[in-house]
Amino acid sequence: MKPNTPRRTRPLVVITGTPGTGKTTVSKLLARQLQADYLSLTKLVISKRLHASLDRRRRTRVVDLEKTRAWLRESLRKKMAFSILDTHIPDVAPEELVRKVVVLRSNPMDLERRLRKKGWSKAKCKENVLAEILDSCYIIATQYYSARKVLQLNTSRTSVSKTVNQCKRLLTFGAHRSDRIDWLATLDRRALEKYL
Repeated sequence: MKPNTPRRTRPLVVITGTPGTGKTTVSKLLARQLQADYLSLTKLVISKRLHASLDRRRRTRVVDLEKTRAWLRESLRKKMAFSILDTHIPDVAPEELVRKVVVLRSNPMDLERRLRKKGWSKAKCKENVLAEILDSCYIIATQYYSARKVLQLNTSRTSVSKTVNQCKRLLTFGAHRSDRIDWLATLDRRALEKYL
């Protein structure tokens, strides 16, 4: 095992969170620095046809969780390479293969700005910001995996390099410290009323 890399008994680290929290950028850099394989759920679903249907209203594919888990299980067991999975669906990976799940979080106001910058519709922005306010990704992750496997990092005012370094520390040294995030408690009432 190379120095400063996570133990590889479980070959997969899941980086998840609401769209716009920095998953793809962080996952790619983290994979490069840890010499891990980078897996994009979006690309896998398209290239391996792991979707159940098309959601025409949202213009997206509906992921077939069972098919995707089966594909990941088979693929990772064959190569047993350490991999980082970039996904907005927290419970997509087989639980037995997952070492840690890092849920990236972002202040809902910052998140809305990022999503608008990407050209997302008002309705799509609102849906995703509301999911962030209500801790959707974190709750799904802790329900599917054991809570001790799930960590949160607030990316709101943190550089990409600092977020990657925090992830590396959490994975390499087995730290269990996680940011405590409660947007319902910290946002002012007017901000919340905009989404709720």
